[in-house]
Amino acid sequence: MAEQKERAKAAPRKTTTKRKTTTSSRTVKKDKTDKAPKIRKEVRGLFTMLFALVALLGMFNITSGTVVDIIAGIFKYGFGLGGLIPCLYVGYIGWRILYADKGFSITRRGFLLTLVYVFAITFVTLVSAGNGEELMTTKVATQGGVVGGLIATLLRSLLGNVGAIIFTVVVVLGLILLIYQISLRTGLHKAKAKTDIGLEKARVITEETVQHAKERYADWKEEQAEKRRIYNQEKDTRFSKSAAAETISQAAQVSAEARAEAARIAEEERMKAQNQAEASHSAATPDESSSLGLTKAQAAQIDAAQAEAAEFYAGTTANETDTAAASHYTEPQTDEFDDEDELEVPPFLRGRGAGTTPITTITSGAVSTTVAADTAMPVADTAGLADDTAAEEISNVAEDTVVDADTGDVNSTEPAQEAVPVAASTMATSNMQPVPTIKGTEEDTAAVAVTVDGKPKPRRIELPYRFPPLTMLAKGQTNPVTSQEVTHNVTVLEETLKSFGVSAHVVNATQGPTVTRYELEPAPGTKVSKILNLSDDLKMALAAIDIRIEAPIPGKSAVGIEVPNKHTSAVHLRDVLETEKFRKASGGIPVGLGKDIAGEAVITDLAKMPHLLVAGSTGSGKSVCVNTLISSILFSRKPNEVQLILVDPKMVELSIYNGIPHLKVPVVTDMKKAAAVLRWAVREMEARYLTMATSGVRNISGYNEQHPESAMPLILIIIDELADLMLVAPDVEESINRLAAKARAAGIHMVLATQRPSVNVITGTIKANVPSRISFAVATQIDSRTILDMAGAEKLLGKGDMLFNPIGASKPIRIQGAFISDEEVEELVAFVKQQGRPDYDESITEEAEQSAEEESSAPAEERDELLERAVERVMSEGQASTSMLQRRFRIGYSRAARLVDTMEEMKIIGPANGSKPRDILMTPEEAKARYFS
Repeated sequence: MAEQKERAKAAPRKTTTKRKTTTSSRTVKKDKTDKAPKIRKEVRGLFTMLFALVALLGMFNITSGTVVDIIAGIFKYGFGLGGLIPCLYVGYIGWRILYADKGFSITRRGFLLTLVYVFAITFVTLVSAGNGEELMTTKVATQGGVVGGLIATLLRSLLGNVGAIIFTVVVVLGLILLIYQISLRTGLHKAKAKTDIGLEKARVITEETVQHAKERYADWKEEQAEKRRIYNQEKDTRFSKSAAAETISQAAQVSAEARAEAARIAEEERMKAQNQAEASHSAATPDESSSLGLTKAQAAQIDAAQAEAAEFYAGTTANETDTAAASHYTEPQTDEFDDEDELEVPPFLRGRGAGTTPITTITSGAVSTTVAADTAMPVADTAGLADDTAAEEISNVAEDTVVDADTGDVNSTEPAQEAVPVAASTMATSNMQPVPTIKGTEEDTAAVAVTVDGKPKPRRIELPYRFPPLTMLAKGQTNPVTSQEVTHNVTVLEETLKSFGVSAHVVNATQGPTVTRYELEPAPGTKVSKILNLSDDLKMALAAIDIRIEAPIPGKSAVGIEVPNKHTSAVHLRDVLETEKFRKASGGIPVGLGKDIAGEAVITDLAKMPHLLVAGSTGSGKSVCVNTLISSILFSRKPNEVQLILVDPKMVELSIYNGIPHLKVPVVTDMKKAAAVLRWAVREMEARYLTMATSGVRNISGYNEQHPESAMPLILIIIDELADLMLVAPDVEESINRLAAKARAAGIHMVLATQRPSVNVITGTIKANVPSRISFAVATQIDSRTILDMAGAEKLLGKGDMLFNPIGASKPIRIQGAFISDEEVEELVAFVKQQGRPDYDESITEEAEQSAEEESSAPAEERDELLERAVERVMSEGQASTSMLQRRFRIGYSRAARLVDTMEEMKIIGPANGSKPRDILMTPEEAKARYFS
């Protein structure tokens, strides 16, 4: 038994050893079996590469042979000019088999690329081969091969030659778009965006060039106008008194000598003729004299003819002398004129007379000369004398002798006759400018004065109102959003939405001054709420300050995502007011707000709103918006068209407009006076309604059309801080509600601005009657809902970024508000003040002051004796409550409550504010100085 047990134990050991030997031999055989296929694949790759190499050598005719020609012919005749590409591809497949153990695989991208190649060689065949030559053996190798020929033949038979080419090109383009996922729509939008940017730059450059040209042309016109000023002979050195007197004296002296010589010759001829006549008369008998016909009358005629001939000779000599003397008048070398001497018009500058000889008096110092001038003297064209730089030399202007009227004495001091005026026809013929005289100038000056009670009084000339020029405002510079930034944001938006399971793609991008709106078109079945819920994720992906999602965009089946630009551009008021929309605005009160999301100027009419509510936190641009509204009115409306009532609780925002002619009353800074002014506005509204009812019209425009001589101007009331006004004077809410409800047809409109958009300031009644609203950046969504009845204002960027919700609009419009600097406002106000003085309504001012005095001082007999001590206690404690006064002064509830009510009426403390303590409105010094001094 023991031996059997030992054998049984030994047997398993032998079996185990044999099993281990069998397993190791199988592993060796398996390794040898696995290596064999790999080697075969490598050999297959080598032969494939050899096949491609032989084909390349045959195609480039490097070597030849039967096998080489057959292999090369496969690619050359099969694919024509494109045979090189499949040959290289076969070599690439062999390399993949050898190196990566990967053979030929079919993919979507590879299949599309193959189709592109096939249609490309087809296009080559269609272009190079004629009909019926697609498969000619002599031309197959130089075209698209057999493959391209077969497809080309099929397409030509179906579509014709031109149709086949067009079809091939379209298919190739479509395949390329599918391969590389390129969107034609996006490309076109990018091209349009680049074109718009280029056109905008070209427009700006063109406008600047045109403006520069206009300025240079205006300067040139002014220079030419200065050169073409009216010619003043009195300041012309060519006609100075000394030169004229000297010239005329020389001419008179030469004329006298010539005249004496001519008279002597005539006298000699007359004496000679007389001697001959006497000799013949004495020698002949009376019969002989009568036979010759020389009677006494005939002899006298002969003597007269001889004398006339002598005078003609003398006149001709004098003319030549005067011509030489006239050459003395030459063009002066300088522009210096003598303002002290006075010189009458020389005779040779006068027109022809009417048969009389004018006497011209020339005064030079103490010398008085009287000269006679011939009335038939021609006048040279002196139009060129108006231009001092282009004056031509005057010559040959004197043709008649300058002689004395009676005695020929040029130094005669006899009184001269009045010169004959130049006829209008002669002036027109000679192109002469009338020369103003000192006498005429004095008469014109005297005509300006108006005589009252025998005393001259200066006449006051009312100048017409001139609108301020837009050139006093600065122009803005645009910083267009780059296409790279837009493309990057589009990619980030699409990828981020895709990562959250939302399928959508951007179809358009609208670039504005500060933000760019990307229009997303979600896939069918996508909920808009999914995109709205991803606003924070999109903001983080875009690394933006904040984004605003508008879902959907009104009038479009798309969702708008507004992303701030990295480089923003300010919108200046000049860029808004220079648009055609503002220039063509007629009637009402047009104002420029700014530019919308697409960069278009937004012009609105305050008269159609009819009232406007403006709200926003501190620093959001609310005060700049109010300045923009007022400036727009000053640029477009006259004082008799629009009148302003400005209420400025801050005392510094609107006080700069004091003194402009558009104001109805001075800028109101006292809130008690503001309440009185609003009450006057209510009474004015009622009076206007009564007037319109009497005239049978329904609104102010109809009344002004019927009665243009008594037209009523529009009245615009601007309140800069409504919250402070309602806090100090709560009774103004009633006046505001009445004006908001009824004042539209009466031509009274309001702009209410506040930086605290709480429900106790912007009440439901005010919101119901003020449908047009502007919201700047606010702190919370609750404030946004208070102003606009919807969220969105809490995501604005500030610095003029606003949401404008006009009357009748379904959703607010995002606008970048226009900017006007303090310096520009000061320059504008200074210009407008020069146009006239304001015509304040004294009744409004007196009523406001009287109301303020009545409210500021309570009767002394009605005051409690503890009032002063109670005020001091309230000021020291910093709070006012009935229970505190009861404890401190040990008085009853009724007396303590009356003290608190009295302090509220005196505006020392504010009204009850729920569980919060009352506000202290005055300092101890102010309260003591006003009520207890």
